[in-house]
Amino acid sequence: MAEGQQAGDEPPNPWRRRRLLRWLVALAVTGAVYGLGAVYWHVVMGKSWDDSLAFALTLTISAVVGQWIAAVIRRKAGRDDG
Repeated sequence: MAEGQQAGDEPPNPWRRRRLLRWLVALAVTGAVYGLGAVYWHVVMGKSWDDSLAFALTLTISAVVGQWIAAVIRRKAGRDDG
């Protein structure tokens, strides 16, 4: 038997769920990059954990800022710009 929708209840919004899922995936990937960068810098390069975490944070921030700048450039570029 199908459940009816009660008055005042909003139907589920699949767009919101996808948006939340995208944010969670982005956070997980960022955390993985950050963690792997720190472990690499510590194990392979032989640096302290402080240096390793600073390196990983710099790596992650650089990637995020680079993507943001690329998005701005793509948005400002017209369709005829290559």
